[in-house]
Amino acid sequence: MRSLKLLLPLLASTLCFAGQADRIPGPIDSSQMVALTGNVHGLAQPRFDLGRAEGSKVLYGVTLAFRPSAAQQAALNNLLVQQQDRSSPNYHKWLTPAQFADRFGMTKDDIDRVQAWLESQGFTVTSVANSRSQVSFDGSIAQVEAAFRTEIHNYVVDGEVHFANATNPSVPTALAGSVLAVGHLHDFSPKPRAIFRTRPLTGAQPHFTDPAGDHFLAPGDFATIYNLPAGLGGTNQKIAVVGQSTVSAADLAHFRSAAGLAAKVPQYVLYPSTSVATRCPGDEGESDLDLEWSNGVAQNANVIFVYAGLTPGDTCDARFNSVWNALQEAVDTNVAPVISTSYGACEVENGEAFADMVQGWAQEANTQGQTIMAASGDAGAADCDATSSPSATGGLAVDVPAAIPEVTGMGGNEFNGDAEATVTNGNANSTTYWKGTTGGSNTLSSALSYIPEMGWNDTAENAGLLASGGGASIYFAKPTWQTGTGVPADGARDVPDLALNASPYHDPYLICSEDGQGGTIVSTCTNGFVNASGEIFLAGGTSCAAPTFSAIVALLNESLGSSGLGNINPTLYSLVASTPAAFHDVTTGNNKVPCTTGTTDCPSGTTEIGFTAGAGYDQVTGLGSVDASTLFTAFKASLAPDFTLTASALTPTPVSAGQSATSTLTIAPISGSTAMVVNFSPSSCAGLPTGATCSFNPASVTFTGSNSPTTTVTISTLANMAPSGPATITVTPTNSSATSTTVSLTVTATTESFSLAATNGVTFPVTVGGSASVTIAVNSSTGFIVGSGAGATTALPLTYSCTGSPSLATAEISCQISPGNGQPTSATSVSINLVTTAPTTGQLRPPLDRGSRIFYAMLLPGLFGIVFAAGSRTRGLRLLSLIAVLGFSTLWLGSCGGSGGGGSKTPTNPGTPAGTYVVTIGAATTGGASNISNSNAPYTITLNVTQ
Repeated sequence: MRSLKLLLPLLASTLCFAGQADRIPGPIDSSQMVALTGNVHGLAQPRFDLGRAEGSKVLYGVTLAFRPSAAQQAALNNLLVQQQDRSSPNYHKWLTPAQFADRFGMTKDDIDRVQAWLESQGFTVTSVANSRSQVSFDGSIAQVEAAFRTEIHNYVVDGEVHFANATNPSVPTALAGSVLAVGHLHDFSPKPRAIFRTRPLTGAQPHFTDPAGDHFLAPGDFATIYNLPAGLGGTNQKIAVVGQSTVSAADLAHFRSAAGLAAKVPQYVLYPSTSVATRCPGDEGESDLDLEWSNGVAQNANVIFVYAGLTPGDTCDARFNSVWNALQEAVDTNVAPVISTSYGACEVENGEAFADMVQGWAQEANTQGQTIMAASGDAGAADCDATSSPSATGGLAVDVPAAIPEVTGMGGNEFNGDAEATVTNGNANSTTYWKGTTGGSNTLSSALSYIPEMGWNDTAENAGLLASGGGASIYFAKPTWQTGTGVPADGARDVPDLALNASPYHDPYLICSEDGQGGTIVSTCTNGFVNASGEIFLAGGTSCAAPTFSAIVALLNESLGSSGLGNINPTLYSLVASTPAAFHDVTTGNNKVPCTTGTTDCPSGTTEIGFTAGAGYDQVTGLGSVDASTLFTAFKASLAPDFTLTASALTPTPVSAGQSATSTLTIAPISGSTAMVVNFSPSSCAGLPTGATCSFNPASVTFTGSNSPTTTVTISTLANMAPSGPATITVTPTNSSATSTTVSLTVTATTESFSLAATNGVTFPVTVGGSASVTIAVNSSTGFIVGSGAGATTALPLTYSCTGSPSLATAEISCQISPGNGQPTSATSVSINLVTTAPTTGQLRPPLDRGSRIFYAMLLPGLFGIVFAAGSRTRGLRLLSLIAVLGFSTLWLGSCGGSGGGGSKTPTNPGTPAGTYVVTIGAATTGGASNISNSNAPYTITLNVTQ
């Protein structure tokens, strides 16, 4: 029996997960096709077009990416909120990829139908994502063009030949509601973002603190500057780094040796179907940076390198599979709780469909407890332009995936408070923030404390665009959690969220790599961080911020004993308000870059585009950088409730519509908690039925750790709201989502009513052109009148209307209602003014006035006649001209005529006809789900109109 009890919940859970309905009802028919949108790469432009690509070329790993149904998306959004809500039973209850598929993916039957259709088109299906949100297949260009009704062209961009679809692909109608994108119809791949440079050092022993003030960061310096907690190294934590090149194990080993760290090697995961593992210039250095510094900051963590290789016929510059595949693989296999990517592309480059697809990966990652960090880009506010460009032409733009709300976008800072060191007797002197050197030997990890920062912008040093990426998304709306001082009221997701040191010119990061800037191969570290040529290899860019903050999140997981945190952005934005000391607010600097006049966002007279750092949030540095120790303490406190919140039953229960019910909330501190102000607002109540609102008295209460203060919540209902309930109303303090409580609200039909009464009689004799007025008062004995005397109002605004028999419009009787005049009014009395129309006649014109018209009627044609007659060469033609003009003059003269006598009149308007009119004041109504009308409707007024 006990086994049966255990089995039943498991069976119910299985049934719940398996309950998704098929979305493809039957076989897929290609005779009816629907074009997708946003599926053309931004570089597939006519100006680059070389014409149709060879049809026999095989495309590897083409994908059909599916969107959740509307119901699935709503449920997914709700789950993501609940997983971050400590009051929810789903709080930090992470899904597995299989559970995600069962709840938010396509059904297995749907996938089978898709696979059957693809195979019928000649494709070879190679894989189905664990999430069941993507099917991959191989096929020739000719097969792709035929199946998806598109054309594949060759394009030459920056001297490289690529292929891409020239038009949006189409899919069968049966798939149109489910397919988000057809991927891998092009071979454009994202470029590495890291900025590298080398610096020669002279002498037998290099000095990392030199007279020029160029200090270089080793992992120990980073730990000091950003105050990493002592005793944490990332033990038993996992970090996934994604890339698109193999790396040299020797580079990684040399870095750890030079940094004084114990030997540790990453785990390598090659993306399936990319069997050609190749070292790609530029990409290798990017991955060296990401692997060395993620594992350098979290020195004991297990770093997993997920990377995409090449398929037959690929090159490093033109490839089917790229770092995007590696990112999707890291999510779809739930390889680690923390993911770092230093790659990206401006939003419009890959299109909206692709951005939505990547957001789908990020949402899947969040449900699995994965936190994604992404570089925000290095071209300042002009992300669509290359860093080598001297001037921006693509306008303001932000980077995907950093712009996705479920991703933490990392911008760049630059240290601006460290003075240059001086050299005395061959040794660098110490400065405010850096140790000096002694004995002519290098001082490793020489930073002394946090160094003030500014927004990173090295555009002047680079002779190109080089600054922290940031701005507003064109695809993603502002998430509810992105609020606070400085956050623009632009309705868009703003980037970045945080920023860390990123300058390659001022205090750059030390790395070891054979891969140099622009693909130049240099020798790796041989003497500490120095290579055989006496140079050190330096890195910068937001590519440095992504892996280092990923390491910080891994350390945070270790400190919390957490298996994952999911999307940390909501917590970051709440903590900057409650614990500002956890952040270093960067208030100076900018990410402005030169722009070409006349191009997008660069009108005449403009020389640069971008943003300026300021107090609070800004689109250069986000919330600023972090004090990791303080952040960890605040994060831990935010996860643990400081108090319990309980509520008494609402009184009265139930409540009739139009009445209010109250409950007493008790805030009881948890042992060990500190004094805290708990705030409530109308938004603290969730689940209210339409027509109900809540308020608190007092709105703020303070507990000191020993008292249990109370507040009263009042739930008010509108008299015209529909009966409902019981509804569960969740009450949560605005400044602490750690705990909440619920009350049950049942609303019954209203007991309120009202009637209308006239104070000035109901029958009026009126002569034509006159008017009659009546004052109508609202009477109520059931609470519909609020207040008394001059301040009395109706509980809800009322709308009045007038109709007549016979028709008021036909009789030209206007009905004027004051106040309101057809608009809702809360006045307890209104004036109805019925205005009749008086008879009218046309204007009487004097004879002289008419004579002047005749004069001009004759004069003007006469002048024309003279002109025509004079211009005629023959007597006969002149005669004919005069006859014609006199004829027109006669017609014109006739048009000036009128009635006889000394003047003329236009037709008369007889006005309102005499008679009896019954005017009905239509029921005064409140509108709403349960409309309330006057109980004595209709109310009538009789109007006797005489001449």
